[in-house]
Amino acid sequence: MGVKMKPRRILREFLSLTRTEQRGLFVLIFILFLVVLGNEVVPVILSPGPVDSSGFGTMVNSFEKMISTADSLEGKKNPSKKKYDRFHSTTSARDSSYCCKPFPKEVFTVELNSADTFDLQRLRGIGPSFARRIVKYRQRLGGFTDKSQLLEIWGFDTLTYNTIQEHLTVNPDSVHALDLNTVTFKQLLAHPYFPFEATKAIMLYRKEHHTFSSVDELKKINVISDSAYRKMRIYVKVIQAVAK
Repeated sequence: MGVKMKPRRILREFLSLTRTEQRGLFVLIFILFLVVLGNEVVPVILSPGPVDSSGFGTMVNSFEKMISTADSLEGKKNPSKKKYDRFHSTTSARDSSYCCKPFPKEVFTVELNSADTFDLQRLRGIGPSFARRIVKYRQRLGGFTDKSQLLEIWGFDTLTYNTIQEHLTVNPDSVHALDLNTVTFKQLLAHPYFPFEATKAIMLYRKEHHTFSSVDELKKINVISDSAYRKMRIYVKVIQAVAK
């Protein structure tokens, strides 16, 4: 059982405390009182009461009625507005489908024998690297005679060619042909259409016969096939036949 303290004993012990201890005890009791008061009073003050939204609902309904009344009056005063609305809705639908149509392709042409690397880069899929390859191959050929010769360039595929071929033109008059009677072995070998064996045979033929009288003499050389001759004859010429 707990020991009950008599009021006199409590008072006597309290009076035996120093003033500082008595003051501290009063402060402690006051703080405890505030804590208890806060737990009881503050939640009652802060708890929100039920919100009455009936007035707001009535206001919204009145506003909607006012808007519908104004629309009906506007329709009577201006009957063409409904026609405009119907026209606008159909036009908007038509315009939205129209805007999704692809833009027309840009119309331009690039002449392969005169174009520089910047002109070539206007073509879709042709970057600086391919543009330099085209120019370099054109120099080796002496000029393009047909735009399909682009397919002979390393790395140039059919898909790229089909994409750009409609923008290409070729002027074959600017082709530089090599003279069979003066061209050197090194110059002829540098041409894409004259492999080593064919170049060697041509030089031996010229040495044996001293000169070419016409380009058709290439057909007499055994290592040159008919298909190879058709490609070669465009890029060679005979300026002057030396008498045998």
